[in-house]
Amino acid sequence: MNKPNLPQHPCANKCTDFKGEQCKTCLVQQIEKRELELGVAPDEAYVKTDTSDFLPDDVVVKIFGDDDTLYVFAMQSEINPDYGYIGEPDAEQGECIALADIRHATVAEIQAKRRLTEAEQALAEVS
Repeated sequence: MNKPNLPQHPCANKCTDFKGEQCKTCLVQQIEKRELELGVAPDEAYVKTDTSDFLPDDVVVKIFGDDDTLYVFAMQSEINPDYGYIGEPDAEQGECIALADIRHATVAEIQAKRRLTEAEQALAEVS
């Protein structure tokens, strides 16, 4: 007596689209799983958690303008994840700013207690 292979098929008794051969739904899932294992899946296939590079209490500076103040990152905006709230240390009030407009303060800036100019930053990196 010859046993068919169908009951051993991955879709058997699991997928309602199984009709004697692997269904398109399960086949696509297997292809996507294989792509993830090989690291060739499209970017949107990967689970993204927090898109912000900033954590609460990170010391940041504004990239643009002549403001040399060090700020503390408070939180990412819940309404628009491209924005966050920053404030001066121990300040009760803060401001909403685009995350693209701030960066982490360097060690030299934290030691100097202010944002350094590009020339000062270059000197700090050399020494």
